Amino acid sequence: MIDAPLALAFGTGMVATINPCGFAMLPAYLSYFLGMEDKSDDARAGVFRALAVGAAVSAGFLLVFGVMGVAITKFSVSIEAKLPYVTAVIGVGIIVLGIAMLRGFEPTVSFLPKMQKGTSSRELSSMFLFGVSYAVSSLSCTIPLFLVTVANTFTQKDFISGFAVFVAYALGMALVLMALTLAISLARQGLVRNLRRVLPYINKISGVLLILAGLYLTYYGWYEIQVLNNGTDPGGPAGMVFRWNSDLSNWVNRTGATRIGIVLAGVLIVAVLVATAWRSGRRERGSH
Repeated sequence: MIDAPLALAFGTGMVATINPCGFAMLPAYLSYFLGMEDKSDDARAGVFRALAVGAAVSAGFLLVFGVMGVAITKFSVSIEAKLPYVTAVIGVGIIVLGIAMLRGFEPTVSFLPKMQKGTSSRELSSMFLFGVSYAVSSLSCTIPLFLVTVANTFTQKDFISGFAVFVAYALGMALVLMALTLAISLARQGLVRNLRRVLPYINKISGVLLILAGLYLTYYGWYEIQVLNNGTDPGGPAGMVFRWNSDLSNWVNRTGATRIGIVLAGVLIVAVLVATAWRSGRRERGSH
C-alpha cells in the first residue's frame, strides 16, 4: 500500500506553475509559443503540436526540481543565496529574446505527429531548455514546498511512496502547462482563420510580452537580492504578485486539486481523441 499525500503533491505541482518567483515565466513561455512560426492553419494538428511543446517544457521543469531535490536532501547543497542572481540573468535573457522577436526573429517548432527520425528534435530541445529556465526562476519560491511535500517523502517513507508523490507533483504541474499551451494553440488557430491581418504582428506582440516578462524577472531578482542582503522589502509589484499567488493557492485548495485535475485531464483527452479521429478519417478519405 502506498502511504503518500498524493492530492497535496498534485495541488502543489499545479500551483508551482504560477509562483511569485517565476510569475513572468508562464506568460513568457505562452508568448514565445504564440509567436512561433506555424505554417499549418489546422487546429487539430495544433493539438499534437501544443501537447508536444507542453510536455518538453514540463520535462525541463521537472528535471531541475528532481536534481535540486536530490542535491539538497542527500548532499545538503545550499543555493538560496545564488538564486536571485540567476533569476535576474534569466530575466535579461528573456528581454534579449523579446527584442530579437521584435526585430524579426521567428522561433519555430516543427509539427511532429509523423514521428519521423529527427523530426523537431532541435526545436523541442529548445523548449526543454525553456522549461529548465522556468524551473530555475521558480526555485526560490517553490523549492521549500517541493522539499516538504515530495523530497522528504523519499527519506521519511519508502521509495515507492516517494516516487508516487513525485509523479503526482509532476502530473499537477504538467497538466496546467499543457492545458494552457493547448488553449493558446487553439486561440492562435482562431487568429489564423478570422484575423489574418493581425497574424503578421503576432511575432512582434509576443516580443513585447517577452520584454515585459523579462523586466519583471530582472526586477524580481533585484528584489530578492535586496531582501537577502538588507532584510527589508524594497517594494514594487512583488507584493501584489505574492497576494495573487496566495489567492490562487486558496482557490485550488477550496475547489480541490483532484477535481481541477480531472477537468484538465478530460479536456486534454477529448482534444487528443478528436484530433486523432479527424486525422484517421482524413487518411481514409485520401485512400479512396
